[in-house]
Amino acid sequence: MLEIWIEFIIMATLIIISGTYLSRFGDVIADKTGLGQAVIGVALIAMATSLPEVVTSSTSALLGAPNIAVGNAFGSNTFNLLILGIVDIMHDNRLPLTQSLNYSHVMTGAWGILLSAIVVISIIIANFTDYSLGILGIGLDSIILIATYFLAMFLILRFEEKNPLDDNIREEVPFLETTLKKASIGFLISAIVIVYAGVRLAVSADKIATLTGIDHTFVGSILVAAATSLPELVTAISAVKIKAYDMAAGNVLGSNIFNMSIIFFGDVFLRDGYILAEASMLHLVTASIGIIMASIFIVGLFYKSKKKFLGMGWDSIAVFVVYLLGFYLLFQLGVAI
Repeated sequence: MLEIWIEFIIMATLIIISGTYLSRFGDVIADKTGLGQAVIGVALIAMATSLPEVVTSSTSALLGAPNIAVGNAFGSNTFNLLILGIVDIMHDNRLPLTQSLNYSHVMTGAWGILLSAIVVISIIIANFTDYSLGILGIGLDSIILIATYFLAMFLILRFEEKNPLDDNIREEVPFLETTLKKASIGFLISAIVIVYAGVRLAVSADKIATLTGIDHTFVGSILVAAATSLPELVTAISAVKIKAYDMAAGNVLGSNIFNMSIIFFGDVFLRDGYILAEASMLHLVTASIGIIMASIFIVGLFYKSKKKFLGMGWDSIAVFVVYLLGFYLLFQLGVAI
């Protein structure tokens, strides 16, 4: 048992280190190719930091553990939203984080909620009816999900091109001095390490769930999700240090949108059945937590309160409370099963 936990920790550490470099090299590639901040924050870096989730969820599905795969996607979303609360604490300003953010993040956050809602409805339909339809072994709901994801990214990028954020902040990042060739090689090496670590992380997580008797949903939503979301945390902290608050928020919310598309890839690798038809109803708890947390953030972004308590805005405090209470409930339900 101890050996499995040691492997889990080692693989998680590899994902943290490689994920950090992956996002940095991706940042360089985006900058050198002139893709711009919209693609950097919401698309490329969000995809780069979400690669651990893709690999881990796909491997979990291949191993016949769909609940770890789905739990990882939803759990990563909630952990990512918690990152915004952490960023608020580190926010070098007497005002809450939302005071320094552009309203354009509302659109990204809303798309994340919509994608989560699609998955929720799909799980409910699959659990209460015998209805299941797919194409080439992939559930129709997963196909609708990935199509909605591409629509979301298209509209978000078009919106941000018309309403650009401050691009001058990019000049303050020393890491951008790396050449495009070195960044490309570094990106590839980091990706390979993440693929290996993600596969081993999924295997060890499956063993932990089996040996401890804790439900796969909880293991995927807490342990695996936290481990695979740490690159987003490191990237957000790095962005805060250079006062690139919009980039930090864009990375987190963009990752949340991409995380929902991961369920499609899990469905591709699942050998028997459709992934959302096999998903536990417990995921509705995790999904609801994420939707509530994202809604709180959007309300805070609109309201823009100037008051802080314990170094955070009231919206960030509410996000922390919802996260802790929600996953305490998830733990109790998971152990009970």
